Amino acid sequence: MEELRDYELESFKKREEVYKYEVKSLKKQIFISNLKAWIIGIILIAEIIFIVQFFKKQGVFGEVNIAQSKVAVVRYNKPVTEEFTTTVMEKMDAIKEDKTYKSVLFIMGSPGGSPTASEELSEYLKAYQKDMNVTMYVDSIAASGGYYIASAVKPLIANKNAIVGSIGVIMPHYNLEELAKKVGVEEDYLAAGKFKKPISMLTKIDKENREYMTKNLLKPTYDNFINAVATNRGLTAKDITPFAEGKIFIANVPEVQGILVDEISSLYQVKAQIRKHLKKKDLAFVDVDLEEKPPFLPMVKVDLGLDELSSKLELR
Repeated sequence: MEELRDYELESFKKREEVYKYEVKSLKKQIFISNLKAWIIGIILIAEIIFIVQFFKKQGVFGEVNIAQSKVAVVRYNKPVTEEFTTTVMEKMDAIKEDKTYKSVLFIMGSPGGSPTASEELSEYLKAYQKDMNVTMYVDSIAASGGYYIASAVKPLIANKNAIVGSIGVIMPHYNLEELAKKVGVEEDYLAAGKFKKPISMLTKIDKENREYMTKNLLKPTYDNFINAVATNRGLTAKDITPFAEGKIFIANVPEVQGILVDEISSLYQVKAQIRKHLKKKDLAFVDVDLEEKPPFLPMVKVDLGLDELSSKLELR
């Protein structure tokens, strides 16, 4: 009887050992299966990422990766006006807040315009560069007010065939006196103050008013223009004056190198420089929409008689 019990006990121990072995073997198989599944999963994920990146580079998905590093391309290709300049500054404010933008490529192509708008954007760009890098590239023309703005960023890079300069001030005036006589138009107005209305489209500007307008309007604006460009370029007014007087230059002529222009390049090369500077080969250059929005309602204003003068005074 005792021998039977010993036999059963020994048999039980053997079954227990077999069971433990089977459990261990099963755990090993489960571990291997899980490991294989993980490896296969990792390989599949890697393949999916590779395929997505490949097609993304081909432009199949468009701009799906909103976290991609971007460079904002601001094309200032209109005459300089208060409205357009305000639009540009508002857009650039938004760019600065968007952390996906790493830099701004400012492409200048303006023949000039408003002195006040030129000064506003020039000062804005100088302050803007404290927070974000700006690259200035003149692709076609930076004349007068356009050059005023472009000079705010160094180095000033230009296409070799771009037009630069035209540092001067002009106020066009048309004398329609003879035409008015033929059609029977006569000017009539009320004004208090000898120089309240110094010019009229129905008569020539007399000597006294010509001297007055030159001394009080054109010459101070011209001096401001020269001094602003000199300051922006790190030069003196004396350095700039020989290249002012309304003169225009092709960007690659030797005499303006280091004065009006720092580097001659092309848009392709400029973009390559930005990629190198930021150490990012996959930068996305994104054109900024600068469409101006019309006012919601027409504005009513009191006319103090200076609108005609301010709208005619131009940097060009």
